[in-house]
Amino acid sequence: MTTTTATATPTTDPTPRLASFTATGRSTGQLSTAVSARQFGFVVAEPPSLGGTDEGANPIEYVLGALSGCVTVVVETVAAELGIAVDGVGTGATGTLDIRGFAGTADVSPHFQTLALTITLTTTVPEEELAELKAQVVRRCPLFNLVRDAGVPIEETWLVQAV
Repeated sequence: MTTTTATATPTTDPTPRLASFTATGRSTGQLSTAVSARQFGFVVAEPPSLGGTDEGANPIEYVLGALSGCVTVVVETVAAELGIAVDGVGTGATGTLDIRGFAGTADVSPHFQTLALTITLTTTVPEEELAELKAQVVRRCPLFNLVRDAGVPIEETWLVQAV
């Protein structure tokens, strides 16, 4: 496993430092998949309204949860690098799909049409002093950039709560 060190400012290091991640899945029937990633396991399933067993979140919900988790990690990492005390991070993500894309009933993309992301910081730092943190998080979050690079418009809202 490669250990990487993040920096708060862009660098010009020309040497790629790649990290690989793997997850495997096995169908358990009725639109349900048992997934393993490292020593962790979880179930991906559809709700009964879509023919599934409702044993776990569906793939779209996991993507939204993964985005929330990724943003949280990047906020905490960048805040530490910038010396910004953050007492709490909360996130909420809502994605809108046109299900005709999945159903194959219209020529529309099956991925998110829009995504709303709310990041709530609990900190003593005034909001006007958080511009660099916000910019770094958006620039450095892998899943935020994956969604944005797919052409999905992201409505990003930052809320700051005093400690």
